[in-house]
Amino acid sequence: MDTIDGMRAFARVVETGSFTEAARRLGISTALASKYVRQLESRLGAQLLNRTTRSVSPTEVGRAYWDRCSRILNDFEELEDSVADQHGQPRGQLRIAGSRAFGEDMLVPAIGSFLEGYPEISVDLQLDERMVDIVAEGFDMAIRVGDLQDSSLIARRIAAYPYYICASPDYLAAHGEPNTPQDLLNHRCIINTGITPTNQWQFQINGQTSQVTVPATVRVNTARATATLVNAGRGIGLCLYSTVKDDLESGRLVRVLRKFEAYDRSVYAVYPHSQHLSGKVRAFVEHLLTTFAEFRV
Repeated sequence: MDTIDGMRAFARVVETGSFTEAARRLGISTALASKYVRQLESRLGAQLLNRTTRSVSPTEVGRAYWDRCSRILNDFEELEDSVADQHGQPRGQLRIAGSRAFGEDMLVPAIGSFLEGYPEISVDLQLDERMVDIVAEGFDMAIRVGDLQDSSLIARRIAAYPYYICASPDYLAAHGEPNTPQDLLNHRCIINTGITPTNQWQFQINGQTSQVTVPATVRVNTARATATLVNAGRGIGLCLYSTVKDDLESGRLVRVLRKFEAYDRSVYAVYPHSQHLSGKVRAFVEHLLTTFAEFRV
C-alpha cells in the first residue's frame, strides 16, 4: 500500500463517516478502502477509527492524525495539479454539487461537451437542492443559484437565471391574457413550490417589489414539471427560462406580464480559496463561462 493511498482512504472515511461513501468518492471498492485503512493503522501502530456495525468515527489519536494528514493531502494534491497544469492536460475526478433544475437542463449538457475536450477528467455530479458544505463533503466546486451568503469561497457568475410568467397560446385563447398581476386571481396557476411555497408570486409594481397570492390549480416542486403542465395548457406558470427556452422560441409558450417581471437570479460557480487553483476546476469554470455566454445578460 502507498502511504498516500492509505491517508486518502482514511481522510475520506472520517469526512463521510462511511467506508462505502469514502470508497465511492475514491473510485475504489469498499473492501479496498477498508484494507488501506487497516494497513495504515498497522504501519502507524495505532487505532485510528472506532468501528461498529452502525457507524465509524475517529479515535482521539485518529482525529489528531486526520487534522494533520488532511493538510498534507491538500498540499500534495495542489502540487500534483501544479505539475500537471505545466506539463499536460488537467486530469483526475472532478466532484461537483448543483441544483436539480439547473443541473438537469443546463449543467449536464455542459459536462458532456467539457469531457470531450478533457478526456483525462472524470466527473462525479451530485444534484440536490440542499446547500452542501463543499470542503467538509469533499466537493471540488458547486454550482449555486440566487443570492449568495457571505463566505470564504470564491464565486464566479456564469449565467443569468430568470423565471418568466408563461402560458400556452391555447390557454390564452380560451381564458384571455392577464394585463396586471391582480388579473391572475381569475386564472388557473401552476405553482412551483421550489420557488414559491406559499402560492405567492413576486412582481415589480410601481417600482416596488410586491407579492401577489395566486390561485393554485396544481402545485409541483420542479421546474420541468411546471413547464410540462404549462405546455399542456393547464394554466399560467412561473417557468425557469432554461427549461422553456425552446418553447418560447418556437411559440409553443408565450411570456405574459413582462413589464412586471421580478425573478432575475444568477448562477455562480463556487469553489474554495487555494494558493493554487486546481487545473480541472479552472478548466471547467472557463468552459461554463464560454458555454453560458448567451445566458449571461
